[in-house]
Amino acid sequence: MDLTLIISIGVLVGCFIALSWFAGSDAPFVPTKLEAIRKILKLAGVKKGKKFYELGSGDGRVVIEAAKLKAYAVGVEESFLRILLSKNKAINFKNAKFIHGNIFQKNYSDADIIYIYLLMKGVNRLETKLKKELKKGSIVITQTYHFKNWKPFKKVDLSKEMDFSKDIIGAGVFWLYRS
Repeated sequence: MDLTLIISIGVLVGCFIALSWFAGSDAPFVPTKLEAIRKILKLAGVKKGKKFYELGSGDGRVVIEAAKLKAYAVGVEESFLRILLSKNKAINFKNAKFIHGNIFQKNYSDADIIYIYLLMKGVNRLETKLKKELKKGSIVITQTYHFKNWKPFKKVDLSKEMDFSKDIIGAGVFWLYRS
């Protein structure tokens, strides 16, 4: 095989992987610090008997942390490659599941707790949907960006106790809402 052809195929495969990895316009892939995830999940009451969803689950770290707290944890993600990575990382957790799909097309009426770390556009799109769908008492956690028309019962700023200097501005701020 000609070297130019091999390089061309390699570049095309690399481009496909990169495009698949960064698919979706409602959130860039920006992982949250595990220490912050653990703290906010405990504050939200993630535990055995709770159904937890992460909308836009990225590499699966939040879902896996919820599964470690014994919740039934579900990640919904558009990127097929991130789903594969997440499933591989969660192989030892029977209570962790990852669904490949559009977060705006799934019904969350069975959710006890939902975690969202999206750009403002995505957060805005979900606010009305979740207000209509969620059962009374469900908790929604948003990170960095908050709902405009839904009053949080708690705002937690972890940026002073954890170093978020290399992250998106506001990455250490979480809002908790109750339906």
